Amino acid sequence: MLQSTRNCCILCRRHYSDVLPTREIKVIKQVNVKNKAVNCNLQDVKIEENRTSKEFRVNELNIQMISRNIYEQLFKGSAANIDSRVIKSCQDDLKRHGIDFQNITHAPDVELKLPELKGKDLLEHFYTIGNEQSAPYKELLKALSLCLLPPLPKEWLKQGGWTRYSKEQTQLVPWPPDDALILDVEVLMSAGKRPTLACAVSPEAWSYCLEKTTLFIYYIMGNNQKKWDHCVRFMDTMSMHTCVSGVTSYQRTVLKARSKEPHPTDEDWVDISSLNSLTDLHNLYCGVPINKESRDIFVEGTLQDVQGNFQELMKYCAGDVIATHNVLKELLPLFLERFPHPVTLAGMLELGSAYLPVNSNWQQYLDSAETVFEDLKLESRQILSAKADEACRLMENKAYENDLWMWDQDWSTQTLKLKKSVSKTKKNEKTTINDPIKKIETKELVNFDILSDEYIDSLKGYLDLGEDVTGLGKKFEYLYDLEKSLPVKRPYLAGYPAWYRKLCTKPGKDPDWVPGANNVTTSMQITPKLLRLSWEGYPLHYLQSEGWGFLVPYSRTQENVIGEPAVPLLKLLETCPLMNCKESDFEADVHMLPKTVEEDLGRRAYYARKSRDEQAAANQYHGLGVWCGLQIQGCCHFLRLPHKDGPKYKVGNPLAKDFLNMFSQNVLSAQGNEAEKVLSFGRMMSYWRNNRERVMGQQVVWLPHGALPARLRRAVRRYGAIVPQVAVCGTLTRRASEPTWMTASNAHKERIGSELRAMVQAPPGYRLVGADVDSQELWIAALLGDSGIGLCGGSAFGWAVLAGDKRCGTDLHSLTARAADINRDHAKVINYARIYGAGQNFAERLLKQFNPTMTISEAKSKAAKMFTTTKGRRVYRLKEKYMQGFVDEDTGDQPLEMSGYQAMRLAKLSGKKLEEMFHRGRWVGGTESLMFNKLEEIADSESPATAFLSGRLSRALEHAGGRWGGTRLNWAVQSAAADFLHLMLASMAHLAPRARFCLSFHDEVRYLVPEEYKYETALALQITNLFTRGFCSQRVGIHDLPMSVAFFTSVEVDQVLRKEANLCCTTPSNPHGLEKGYGIPHGESLTIFDVLEKCKSNK
Repeated sequence: MLQSTRNCCILCRRHYSDVLPTREIKVIKQVNVKNKAVNCNLQDVKIEENRTSKEFRVNELNIQMISRNIYEQLFKGSAANIDSRVIKSCQDDLKRHGIDFQNITHAPDVELKLPELKGKDLLEHFYTIGNEQSAPYKELLKALSLCLLPPLPKEWLKQGGWTRYSKEQTQLVPWPPDDALILDVEVLMSAGKRPTLACAVSPEAWSYCLEKTTLFIYYIMGNNQKKWDHCVRFMDTMSMHTCVSGVTSYQRTVLKARSKEPHPTDEDWVDISSLNSLTDLHNLYCGVPINKESRDIFVEGTLQDVQGNFQELMKYCAGDVIATHNVLKELLPLFLERFPHPVTLAGMLELGSAYLPVNSNWQQYLDSAETVFEDLKLESRQILSAKADEACRLMENKAYENDLWMWDQDWSTQTLKLKKSVSKTKKNEKTTINDPIKKIETKELVNFDILSDEYIDSLKGYLDLGEDVTGLGKKFEYLYDLEKSLPVKRPYLAGYPAWYRKLCTKPGKDPDWVPGANNVTTSMQITPKLLRLSWEGYPLHYLQSEGWGFLVPYSRTQENVIGEPAVPLLKLLETCPLMNCKESDFEADVHMLPKTVEEDLGRRAYYARKSRDEQAAANQYHGLGVWCGLQIQGCCHFLRLPHKDGPKYKVGNPLAKDFLNMFSQNVLSAQGNEAEKVLSFGRMMSYWRNNRERVMGQQVVWLPHGALPARLRRAVRRYGAIVPQVAVCGTLTRRASEPTWMTASNAHKERIGSELRAMVQAPPGYRLVGADVDSQELWIAALLGDSGIGLCGGSAFGWAVLAGDKRCGTDLHSLTARAADINRDHAKVINYARIYGAGQNFAERLLKQFNPTMTISEAKSKAAKMFTTTKGRRVYRLKEKYMQGFVDEDTGDQPLEMSGYQAMRLAKLSGKKLEEMFHRGRWVGGTESLMFNKLEEIADSESPATAFLSGRLSRALEHAGGRWGGTRLNWAVQSAAADFLHLMLASMAHLAPRARFCLSFHDEVRYLVPEEYKYETALALQITNLFTRGFCSQRVGIHDLPMSVAFFTSVEVDQVLRKEANLCCTTPSNPHGLEKGYGIPHGESLTIFDVLEKCKSNK
């Protein structure tokens, strides 16, 4: 099956075990490949920080470029001449957008003798190293896909370890010795997550592995033993399929409902794509479904079932291997055709070798996080239980009828009916003496049992209780007699209200059971009422049809509804008095609406939604609630709480994290400090609650003590590794995906377990070296926008990304913040969302999330203004054959460009389609117009391909006929970012062969290296960034590189996998930080100058 938990195998290297995960995979081993270290010539390194500004290389827009020393080595003088009129146009555009490009600061130049390129330029260099790294594997893949598989064994021997069936013999082997394998594993779910059976095939033989337990992992290490070949790589058919025929979430839904007739608009893609299971892939590429009935044993059966059906299950496992071979035969040519650059395959192979070293601190982390989580959960439950007990006391004198929160709960009770007559005590039945001094359970001494001395001694304590206890016993003697009147089947918690009984559990086998409301959590519907939450001072109320909202009174009289509890109107009016606004007040509020065109759109949307009743409600309430047209008992309006995704959505829990900031703004409030405490606990527990199962389910392979190097055998600590379940192309955009590590957040002081990443720790003698690619997607988008001009920073967007200064307000996020009148942090989020293809509606929702007090019309106005300033306006140009005969009504000239409305009107009058009369629309007048024009040009082309490595868009979206515009735009950026990562991985494999790829987090990369090579690896990373960005620039026709992006801001050299080497990673589960809690000091954050100095001193 194409699932990550189904496949794994082992190889070992440098004394540390590699446990590499796969899906339906090809295990391929490079033959006769020798990696040679490429070291920079540090003798020629020279840093001159005291140079005058005249000596800096700057382009026509005053952007500092790389030093002449580096420029001559990378681009070898291949500068392009740009027309002076184009330069003047760019300068005027920058001025028009308020960018002062004359006054900028310069950074010190870097002079460095770079490794020699393998080719005449960077384009040839990367093609050469990509081919060196991937060609041997590509040939093995081709040979494997085209081979005839050997016949299946007639009988599978039931023996432990790997058994290999070749033409010559059947033999036990440590591991199949073949150069290339197709491997499938099956996992028995009842026995854990580790493989139970494994089956593999090569052109020469079948092999399979069977263990008496569910574990088949072998360690081959030691100085005198043969080490596993470190060139082993893995390739999975699921990732290749995602590249070739991946689908969107909508398309996935359609495919899941494939039994229904597809919509006519879906017919163009449903036959060239599929879901990711092996059955679906085989049906798509081979046209034949496969039988998966035997799989049920692995899902529902036991180890005994596997042993009893061993031959059948081995045939099933081998059948999956054959099916994978069939898929590979059809899929591989498509993949190689659509992704022709060798770096793509090289990068995917490297991504598949991810490896996370851990030690004994891993278990300490799990124990600490779990302990703190359980403690806070218990304390939170105790607070809520006390609040439930407090609310339950409202039963007295029916006080709940006047309670603003509990009035609508089910207060019905169950009665306890006593027996009318008491049956006589049976003979030999246990009896109880009612005297408390003698209240000892005894048996009738029919058989004259002899009492033990211990029993007699136990009675002495009761005789010393005194006369007071005796008197109390006589006073309550009737209670003991009442026991005989109780029915055998008694109602649970008779006399308690129904809502309270739901919060209580019956005593059972749980030793921690306590009486009371012990089953109440923050996710329960009654919890906001127990905490007595209010929105803008109005008590919260819940309706099944509308979700959470609140009641706003509008009348002093109410209608009596039979069968429903009455709203405590008098109490509500005391807390929330009526607001009788005059009509002029409402008009004044209308006149406060902005009067620009963009704000007019908001006003029209406002009035379109409001009915007469809603306008009347607006006279009495001015807040953030969402009108839904409901009235309660003729006296109150019910308004929904605002949802972060817009007024269409209903709020299911006002205690969710999306509402936490409402408490700090006093929009959402509670009576007493208990609510704030419960919310604080919920905030702390949220991360661990959501990730606990995945984190604790990580498969750690601990190294046997004897397999450790001699210097570590004396230590008590354990060492091992986690293999992240990485899908190297897990998304439509070819980004790698993994459910735990690639989604892990940075350590946060209010999140239990958020120090997860820091638990990946290098073994003694090693260091983790890595860097974060600065503003990767923004730079890619800016580069694509500037490519139309051929000048770095030629657009306002590009200039802001490359040379903008946060302190001067000229960086991209400051420009957007100024355009939309929002703060810079919010602008940063919106900028990334827009680069990913989000539209104006999405921006409106983000603005509402950032500031819930913002009205809908205000959000629409800000979003419209922002998009007009940044994206510009869309214009259409008539095709040449239609130009004659059309003149502008105002000027009398031939119209060169017109708005979308004018173009559609003209096309309609002419009886033509828009695309028939006009060229593709383009954006003008905005800071980002050039960038969006280029992205749309890529996304809307006949055969969309990435700008850097020419990787193609999925077949399912390639001929979309105008559909999936946002997805295709997002793909143009994100898939280019995937190319960027593959280029970096290929470059690092070339420059730093001693570095072991660890993991990639979106735009971060980390490597595990021997400590003596940590600074050399840091330098290799800096040069890799330089080479990769230079390649991307040259690929789009810009033969130069700005200094601001040439090198990483810093390279982290550390013992642990934290984002920055100086982070303490203090969290509720690690309150003392890494240094005091785990004995891990800060690492090093090194700039390019620091790296060069370290390398020189270590020479």
